[in-house]
Amino acid sequence: MFLYYKNALSNGLCDEYKSRWRACGDDKEKLVKLVMEQQSIPHFIYYSYNGMGLSKEYLLKEFKDYINGKYIVNDADGVQGYTYSLYVAFKGIFKPTTDVVAMLWVTNSHVEIKATKAPILYVGAGSHIHLSLEGYNSPKIYLFDDSKIELVDADENSKVIIYKYSNNADITIGKYCLAEVKVFEKELKI
Repeated sequence: MFLYYKNALSNGLCDEYKSRWRACGDDKEKLVKLVMEQQSIPHFIYYSYNGMGLSKEYLLKEFKDYINGKYIVNDADGVQGYTYSLYVAFKGIFKPTTDVVAMLWVTNSHVEIKATKAPILYVGAGSHIHLSLEGYNSPKIYLFDDSKIELVDADENSKVIIYKYSNNADITIGKYCLAEVKVFEKELKI
């Protein structure tokens, strides 16, 4: 944790965020809430994946009570009623119930999104997910590093927007994905 903080400081962490981070102290719940703010998630993914942040092993050991569906963050961005969850090294099938989901090192997992749920998904740190949309849906996906997403199945009335932050990220659209898919190439600014 100290190394992550030190690396962030040496790379120009802003004063406001620096003081908010320090105010969390060793309180894991507060730290998870801070990380799950949408402006924090790309930073967290980038630093973790590139060895300057928290490792997969550290997260699995020290934050096991806050990941993989065990904990839901409420109102992280100050938006009443918005919910957030963090998945780390998860394998299997899951149906997100939160509005925002961050996935790091999630491989060989099948993500099924319920009709009209329309979550925001952050997919990074070498994740590889298969995505199915049940009925009408319109998720936004932020894709980082060399992560992969396969759109397996989606209703023709669905719309998927993907913001791709790396040339190494990969998107596959399966034959049962009838959704309108728009991909936007973006530059990652940390």
